[in-house]
Amino acid sequence: MPNLITTSTRSERRRSRRRQRLVDAAREIIARKGLAGLTVQDVTEEADMAVGSFYTYFPNKEALIEAAIWEDLQQLGNPQRPELAGLTPDQRLQAQLMQLFQFVEQHRALFQAVFGPRHAPEHYERALDLLETRVADGLRLNTGLPEKAIAWITPLLAGLIGGGIRYLLAHPEVSAEEMALRTTILIRPLSEQIPADLTTNG
Repeated sequence: MPNLITTSTRSERRRSRRRQRLVDAAREIIARKGLAGLTVQDVTEEADMAVGSFYTYFPNKEALIEAAIWEDLQQLGNPQRPELAGLTPDQRLQAQLMQLFQFVEQHRALFQAVFGPRHAPEHYERALDLLETRVADGLRLNTGLPEKAIAWITPLLAGLIGGGIRYLLAHPEVSAEEMALRTTILIRPLSEQIPADLTTNG
């Protein structure tokens, strides 16, 4: 008699793999055609699945878009990762940037969908908001800057890093390591030369 737990686990893994095929297919299509060009039929054809099976995994196209863009993007540049503990602030900065740009390389289709020329404005703005949150968290973790300074430094650094993401997408010959080093070289002197009167809460 088959083990019911084992059978259930295999079924869940199979379901998860099929769902992921749809998510990956959606990312590829969004990167090529933009959100406006995404259809359920195109996604199922790309994933080599029947159109009817789509609704086993997603109630509608909007739910698929949410999964395709945001399930992985939430991991973007999290400064709280345990492997960063024990590093100096300078080492932590470069390590965080390295993680971020490596994440971009590993999820190129996803980032093309959000930051590429065919991106949807609402998802682009949401991604920038997430990037700003991560930058602010990193500043709080790595510096002694007060909230007043973090409030104005955050959007500037997030814009710089967002530009780095777009550059990396447009220049696949540039590695994540090189992009992290370039960005660190730009950020480090900025953080060292902020006038004292701009870092106080007064």
